[in-house]
Amino acid sequence: MKNKVALIILALTTLTWSVSAENSRFIEFKEIEKQIEANKFDTPFRDDPYFKIESIKVTEISSDDFLVESEFKQSKDLGTVIMSIEKLIALGTKIWEIVKKGKPVTNLSFSKPVSVLPNNENPTTAFNSMSGWSAPTSRKYRIEYTNLLGMNVISFNYTVYFQHSGRYQGKGEYITGLTVKASNVAVSWGFEFNASSELETISNRGSMEDPMAAATVRINYQASSVLRDIQSSESFHVAGNGEIVKF
Repeated sequence: MKNKVALIILALTTLTWSVSAENSRFIEFKEIEKQIEANKFDTPFRDDPYFKIESIKVTEISSDDFLVESEFKQSKDLGTVIMSIEKLIALGTKIWEIVKKGKPVTNLSFSKPVSVLPNNENPTTAFNSMSGWSAPTSRKYRIEYTNLLGMNVISFNYTVYFQHSGRYQGKGEYITGLTVKASNVAVSWGFEFNASSELETISNRGSMEDPMAAATVRINYQASSVLRDIQSSESFHVAGNGEIVKF
């Protein structure tokens, strides 16, 4: 009986590891040596593995649905026009901070979520007559910076929120309320960390008669220690049918 229990535990442990491995990936980063005055730091300190980043890992984690409803708020003010193509127009804020000096940015009053809507003379009027919006949808990810000692020196979670499938005059699949928020930020001594999001492009993945809105957003990470600046980024793509792809 004990052997069977042990086998079951081993199988569950292996399955958990496999699922976690499938949901994790590493992103590229660039380290830039800072210009430091001669003799300001001695050689052992310069070579300290604590300050050298070995990897940056991204892992998709479970998103609490009840947080989506409580944190997702679609304002009547859609913001300014930030991008447009023939059939689509994007409104909101092109670049917004999500982590500033190691703390999540919670005051988003100056940052409007991104909406990708029909491109006509008055997109706000069009938005008010649209229907069929999905419930708020979210995906949550964890970022971990590991140094040469195997320590996680920077970590945080971020969540992508948006609504999709909105229709205008019975056609199209549009996006509204697209934003990114950070939580559970931890920055170890000797490091600084900031992160921001930026709308890169919008596109039409449908037809000219029945558009499917899509948007690509890049997240930029800026970490630094007393010796180095560490720069990295990643992007995700969301579509009017609810699809979200990380790359």
